[in-house]
Amino acid sequence: MKLKHILTVVIILLAAALGAILIIPLVKLSRPVQVKVLVEPSVSSVPVYYAQEKGIFEDKAVKVEATIERVEDPTKALAALASGQADFALVPWPEALRWMSERGDTLLCFFAVEFKVATPQEGLFPRKGLRFDKISDLEGKTVGLTPGTETAMRAAIVSTEIDPATVTIKVYPSEELLVALESGEVDLILPLEPYFTLAKVHLSEPFAEGAMFLKWINSPYLGSGLFVTTEYFHDNELAVKRMNKAMELTYLEMAKNQDTTRAVLARAFGIEDEQLIERLNLPGFQRTHEIDQNAIQELADKLEIYGAIPKGLNTMDMKVVISKEELRD
Repeated sequence: MKLKHILTVVIILLAAALGAILIIPLVKLSRPVQVKVLVEPSVSSVPVYYAQEKGIFEDKAVKVEATIERVEDPTKALAALASGQADFALVPWPEALRWMSERGDTLLCFFAVEFKVATPQEGLFPRKGLRFDKISDLEGKTVGLTPGTETAMRAAIVSTEIDPATVTIKVYPSEELLVALESGEVDLILPLEPYFTLAKVHLSEPFAEGAMFLKWINSPYLGSGLFVTTEYFHDNELAVKRMNKAMELTYLEMAKNQDTTRAVLARAFGIEDEQLIERLNLPGFQRTHEIDQNAIQELADKLEIYGAIPKGLNTMDMKVVISKEELRD
């Protein structure tokens, strides 16, 4: 009799354990994942804002609860990513490459933003009255930049073969660039959209509209990437797959609704002028299987040649782009 009771207890315990093994993963899959996403203050961030505003994160096919925080300095954003204070970070490619080359860390990307000449998202604006005919006219000038464009601009300056010591760089928050130019603190500024279009409204046409980085650094110019650490991907594969799904759906929605995308961008940056909103330029967006890994390495090589990042970065060996197969459910 005792043996029968023992067997019954064992069977019950085994059934409970089996039930837990089967149920716990299902419960986990049914719940939304909570993530913190850091984004740069530029048009590159619009997919993340779009996914939030249009309910894509909440979609039953996605199930993400996202907290979005705007961070001006990409180094601070990547430091938060590395320390686990954030889960995802959208930062400019040159800054991500500099981080990887200086620290030896591997950042993984599954969604990218590409700046294009046809719809410029950046340009170099001289102050009124300043004659600026060619890129070598940077010599002796003071340039106002945001933290996200500093690495690329330093490379661009060296590429002109002028003495970098003759160019003064001042770094400002994005919303203060135009004020710095109009006050005479700097001779030129390099704003990114939507501040690019705001500058066009207040100033004359920029020098090298939409071609600054394209001409002097790399073509196509990879604007930004949505990155995670290798450790986070290993430990939180479900969260990365769901974020990728969100970006896939957002990509498709934005392609069909460009006016809506502009409106989302405007709301994210507090822009209310309808005529200004219509003029906002949108970049191209690349899903993980569309990201050109050769272009990433080419950009890294150019940044190395012009002394903006340490030598020896091999993004191909590091496999910085997550494959489509790794992101399948």
